[in-house]
Amino acid sequence: MTKFGKWNALFLIIGVVVVMLSLSGCMAPTPPLAPILSVVGEGNNSVTISWSENSNVEGFYIYESTDGISFNEITSTGAQTNSYTITGLNQNTTYYFEVQAYNANGEAMSNIVKAVTLYAVFGQVTYNGSGLAGVTISFSDGLPSVTTNSQGYWSQGGLTGSVTVTPSLSGYTFTPSSITVTGPSSNVNFFASAPNTIYVTNVKDNTVSVINGQTNTVVATIPVGSGPVTIGVNPTTKMIYVVNNGDNTVSVINGQTNNVTAIISVGNEPGGIGVNPTTDMIYVVNNGDNTVSVINGQTNNVTAIISVGNEPGGIGVNPTTDMIYVANVKDNTVSVINGQTNNVVSTIPVGNEPYAIGVNPTTDMIYVVNVADNTVSVINGQTNNVVATIPAGNQPFEIGINPTTNMIYVDNPYNNTISVINGQTNSVVSTITVGGPIGIGINPTTNMIYVANVADNTVSVINGQTNNVVATIPVGNQPLAVGVLY
Repeated sequence: MTKFGKWNALFLIIGVVVVMLSLSGCMAPTPPLAPILSVVGEGNNSVTISWSENSNVEGFYIYESTDGISFNEITSTGAQTNSYTITGLNQNTTYYFEVQAYNANGEAMSNIVKAVTLYAVFGQVTYNGSGLAGVTISFSDGLPSVTTNSQGYWSQGGLTGSVTVTPSLSGYTFTPSSITVTGPSSNVNFFASAPNTIYVTNVKDNTVSVINGQTNTVVATIPVGSGPVTIGVNPTTKMIYVVNNGDNTVSVINGQTNNVTAIISVGNEPGGIGVNPTTDMIYVVNNGDNTVSVINGQTNNVTAIISVGNEPGGIGVNPTTDMIYVANVKDNTVSVINGQTNNVVSTIPVGNEPYAIGVNPTTDMIYVVNVADNTVSVINGQTNNVVATIPAGNQPFEIGINPTTNMIYVDNPYNNTISVINGQTNSVVSTITVGGPIGIGINPTTNMIYVANVADNTVSVINGQTNNVVATIPVGNQPLAVGVLY
């Protein structure tokens, strides 16, 4: 071989080596690209993360940390996965995550992301020791509100940071008014105060005025039947019953919404009404039929009709003994009805033209207003005997009793006064001037007395501690009866 040929062979060998080295460089193994990580969901006990797709990868390792410095591998995923939900986390806790992509030639770590788990809270709203249904629970962070169930319980998840929880229900106040939470809790509880709402029948308007007892202002006017004359309240169920003398019906009002929810037909010329909150039975006196209609408060059905004396007027109920007392105006008697059997078990002679009846369930004493005698007969509920007769004003008409203070209030329309009787001594201890009184309602909790003044279309508010009129509230046309929801 010539010298020139040797050099050609050498150059050929060198070229082949260069080409091979070039090809080898093009096919050199490479590690995966670093994933780009983000948080896509935060739950009460979980966090969902997602990362960018990577074709040059065999799988991913997922790391977790609570301080952002020391990470622990918690799981691994396949190459086709680009999101993962980490579960079993603590509520209201800060976590850090990173994802490492890997293949046979190396690894690449993602950026670090931070997530804060949410938390859940639970609680109950109670009223007089029992759960209160229908309370709206609102949250300051814009989460949807929830409503308490029939036992007063509620719950809400998805909270983060500091959240103020506030209960609300028309006619109620709550203690505390709100609670600020910063983490999971099962004791976010509220206590509801008894509402202080006064209902007044306006006979000429066919309406009921609703008064806020906190502000002494009329907050609503509810249309009812024809000629509403009397009113009964069940403080347990928050239902109000209005007797419509003009159409022989009873309008049932939901005290939480102030809507009429039912209309019940009763007897002829209905007048007085009594409510037993323990049994949820309502008793309506039918003056034109000489009967009493018994209504089941759960079904709003008349379940019994009881014959009593001549021209029955007022009625009183003792929820403790389940005895009902009906004043028979023309017979000068009181019929005593056993609420368990709906039978008249006794007839008690009283004064002349008895009309209104009040019952103190604490002392089991019954007070009967005798219109023509200007007196009040006191009956012992244990013996059904008249044990005292108390002078009142001129032609007394209605009566109200505060069982807490054992004070009795009798209105005297012709004197424009209220006679205040001490139940311990059976004596008149004060006389209060009002504006043509005709109906009386009492809140025994606040010791406030509400008097419907038919003569001037107002309600007088009396402080039971001082026997002073502290407010006068305009209402509808010819107010007759007062019921208090407390």
